[in-house]
Amino acid sequence: MAGDIWAALTLGAGYNAVVVMLGLAALGAAAGPVGAFMILKRRPLLADAVAHATLPGVALGFLAALALTGDGRQPAFLLIGAAMTGALAAGAMHLLKDGERIGEDAATAAALSVAFGLGVALLSLIQALPTGGQAGLNAYLLGQAAAMTGQEAWVGAAVGGGALVILTLLFKELSQAAFDPVQAAAQGMPVRMLDLVTSALMLALVAAGLRAVGLVLILALLVTPAAAARFWTDRLPRLAVLAAIFGAGGAYLGAGLSAALPGVPTGALIVIILSLVFAFSLAFAPRRGAIAAGLRRLRLRRLLARRAALASIAAGAPPGDRRLAQRRGWIDGAGAATPAGLAAAALWAREDTLRARYLDNRPEEAGRIAASERPIWELLPRDVIAELERSGA
Repeated sequence: MAGDIWAALTLGAGYNAVVVMLGLAALGAAAGPVGAFMILKRRPLLADAVAHATLPGVALGFLAALALTGDGRQPAFLLIGAAMTGALAAGAMHLLKDGERIGEDAATAAALSVAFGLGVALLSLIQALPTGGQAGLNAYLLGQAAAMTGQEAWVGAAVGGGALVILTLLFKELSQAAFDPVQAAAQGMPVRMLDLVTSALMLALVAAGLRAVGLVLILALLVTPAAAARFWTDRLPRLAVLAAIFGAGGAYLGAGLSAALPGVPTGALIVIILSLVFAFSLAFAPRRGAIAAGLRRLRLRRLLARRAALASIAAGAPPGDRRLAQRRGWIDGAGAATPAGLAAAALWAREDTLRARYLDNRPEEAGRIAASERPIWELLPRDVIAELERSGA
């Protein structure tokens, strides 16, 4: 088994498996940045609703192919049907939202429930047909890369590559429309059209990824890479690049493992891999990760405790945390301030005065100044410190 997995991941599992893995990597590389824009617009569930809305399209495509060719499992019919019903659902959600009669979340929930319910009903109808039932359609629910054809993989690669090209060309406009649509509209940008471009890219990726990831789990391919990348950066270009790397890597590994482990759904493997990436980012990202945030809170508590102890010594009162003050050498065993404690308290009083004067004019700097362990004269230029000292003279 290990040998099969290694062979698959090193592109040694055969031509079809290699094409599928590379095609899904291209699809994942595009899904990450598109998901980043969906998150910026606060519409991650739009992708989930559209994905579920493809189910009746898959069923209708099966019925159309069955009537026209005698074989309902024609990929072209299934994908076209999925794209059509997904587009109808996306359009319905936009119309409901723009009508301002119901909220966007309610419009999304309505489209998802109606479309998915219709899809389940059509699948039940197909199951009752005397033509082999819905065998093969389950792959569109959970994904199965091993059963994909080279043509389907090339379609996924083409859709992913095309989406990346469009994102690159329109990145500046899409970014401005996502961050501040009012300002973008004031500058003459077609905000509504840019919004539709984002939705169209999302719909194309959903339709192209159905066979590999499945409509139930396609949301993870769109949202999880971007959510994981968000922990590592605050800049949108870097976020898009990281999301593309995470999406491509997760899709490649998931497709490779699925090819080496027959019967294991591709979508589930991709979701597991991307979830591990998200969990690692959540825990270990240097600025926004949980461990870093916990360490910052711990340092802040210790900083506030030291400042409180020095404030008490400066006021001639015993510090509340005597153990901390004794450990620092600021008080003796009887609780009296030591020369070192008095010097530290005087220095703290000077810093606190300068900090208060600076923040009176620059309150937006409060977070950076108050939370820093460095004294204020190491954070500000000398001329600013000199001006603050003169202002109290």
